[in-house]
Amino acid sequence: MKKLFIFLILTYLLFAINSYAAEQNSNKNVLENEKVLKIGILLPLSGKFENIGKSFLKTIQLALYDIGNENIKIYPKDSKANALDSYLSSKEFEELGIEIVIGPIFYESLERLNEINNVTFISLTNNTHKIPKNVISFGININSQIEILKKYFDEIKISKTLLLSPKSQFISQTKIIKDSELNFYKIFSYEANPKKITNEIKKITNYQERKRDLERRIAILKNSDLYKDKAELKKLEQKHTLGKTNFDSVIVLDFGNRLKSVLTSFMFSDISSEEVNFFTVNQWFDETLFQESAMQNLHFPAIDFDNLKKFEKKYLDIFEEKPRRVSILAYDALGLIYHCWINNDSNFKIEQLYDKNGFKGLHGEFVIDENISKHRLKIYKVSEKKFLNVY
Repeated sequence: MKKLFIFLILTYLLFAINSYAAEQNSNKNVLENEKVLKIGILLPLSGKFENIGKSFLKTIQLALYDIGNENIKIYPKDSKANALDSYLSSKEFEELGIEIVIGPIFYESLERLNEINNVTFISLTNNTHKIPKNVISFGININSQIEILKKYFDEIKISKTLLLSPKSQFISQTKIIKDSELNFYKIFSYEANPKKITNEIKKITNYQERKRDLERRIAILKNSDLYKDKAELKKLEQKHTLGKTNFDSVIVLDFGNRLKSVLTSFMFSDISSEEVNFFTVNQWFDETLFQESAMQNLHFPAIDFDNLKKFEKKYLDIFEEKPRRVSILAYDALGLIYHCWINNDSNFKIEQLYDKNGFKGLHGEFVIDENISKHRLKIYKVSEKKFLNVY
């Protein structure tokens, strides 16, 4: 509690100074020759997504606290998670002479930001589709995930992949994956209704045909008196189908209960993770995956898990609550801006963000290219109630 009390006092003083500076629109509290880094913060601080926005704001406060430089001034504004309020708040940044902003979080809030002059936004969305020229998509996008998947597939010799996604959802991400260098055996879209998923998966995996093959083989073996046939019969009677599939891996572009339904349906269709490698994307180490046996050996690309746990512990120690895991990107966004500023004689230039050598943040290494952050990710798999780094 003592640490929390001290931190809250520091935070209050920080915001009091920033608010005064904003109202006065001057640098009266700064020494004449002292250079100040002004950063806009555009988050949903009210409304439906208020809790998400406030968690991100606390993460940014934590980053400020860790940096410990009093010449960084932040100016939080409420995006209300919509395009109009994001635009109106951004006009205020423009009037304050702020050149760099962390936020918005949601893709829908970006719509009118191209009308804001001389301001660059480091948005925390992972959507890269038609983003404004003055916006950097800093989220863990599908392009970065495909890149590490391709390397891993080459490493373990995967060549026939089944791609599954729910109908009328994740359309832009599905297109990016389809157009990638991954080799797809087939591409399917399934009904989002969990009750219909099992039957669709059975069709995809030729379940009935494999079941009939098993029944035919068992009938033949039952008429044989050979010892080897009796031994084979004993093994086959423990199975539900016979014959291998025509694919060696599956990517399911989904999450939550639907992802669990899809993978459980594969298990009911007699397709196990011992025969086929299962993958998903857009994961942030969801511990509920441990609760389903069908999730065992599920693979996914992600950021550095060890560093994420360290970030969570520090956040929990100070605020006595768990952070939104994705907010670690806001921590690194502020660190990125500070790094560029402090390494250029306290003079921030937008061009520095596009350093081809890239940067190393708490979540991992990344480079910004054509307004998209390309993250160097790792591959994890669910294994006995743990997230095991396999690549």
